[in-house]
Amino acid sequence: MAINQKQLVGLQRAEFAKASRLRLHVLAAQLIIMLISAWAVFSPSPDAAYFTALAAAAAAVYGVASWFEYRRSRAQAERARRATLLMEGLGEDVSSTELSELEAAFSVTPAEGRQHEDENYYASLAQPGHKRLAEMLDEASFFSCHLAAKSARVAWIVFLLILGCVLLILFIAVPFGDNEQVQNAVRIFCAVLTLLVSIDVVGAALEYSTAAHGLSNLRARLESIRARGLPRADLLLVLSDYNSTVEGAPMFVPGLYKVMRDRLNELWARHLERLG
Repeated sequence: MAINQKQLVGLQRAEFAKASRLRLHVLAAQLIIMLISAWAVFSPSPDAAYFTALAAAAAAVYGVASWFEYRRSRAQAERARRATLLMEGLGEDVSSTELSELEAAFSVTPAEGRQHEDENYYASLAQPGHKRLAEMLDEASFFSCHLAAKSARVAWIVFLLILGCVLLILFIAVPFGDNEQVQNAVRIFCAVLTLLVSIDVVGAALEYSTAAHGLSNLRARLESIRARGLPRADLLLVLSDYNSTVEGAPMFVPGLYKVMRDRLNELWARHLERLG
């Protein structure tokens, strides 16, 4: 027997939660490598340098493994979300074969999925069809837009904190090191800056901001589509653009939704009141 929509939502949410945790592992591995590399500059012992290199290599292997697992887990969660929008939004029937393959691809257990099940995950009370899909997209875009904007601010704060720590280490080390050590410290500092700019910290902040802007535009387009009677082609185009926008952005900061949930639910309720 194929999974129903309630079970699919639960598994989808559990898979997203797992992907979010794995992304933290990736970021932690990158931070550990950066700190180990910086510390190695000021270590005079060859033995310490040897073990430092091994530790950095181990962290790199763990980071790569976590990255691949994160990408696989998130891809599955996104696939389930797309199926949910089609089934709950438009009332489309997905074949039992596709649903069975979808269920088998989850890396979370059915028990984990049951813990995340929520029959009222989407607030729309409309029957499946164009109206319900539009309301689901509006709700999803609203929450995702706010979470993306907040995640961008968090990412910039993390970047500034890391940058400040690196500068502090450099300025503290300079008075106590000889010229060669200072030169090595400067090289590491430049390498760390390059790393920070090129990896997830800054890249994620920029991608979060881009996603928030794109989702805000999608909500404006949905208003226009409603005014024009919800033409199917336009609605499906917005659905495709929504999928592209959220899938192109990093996972939201872990735990952020729980922190913002009550406030966002309050804002969403006010939005629904204004719509009448």
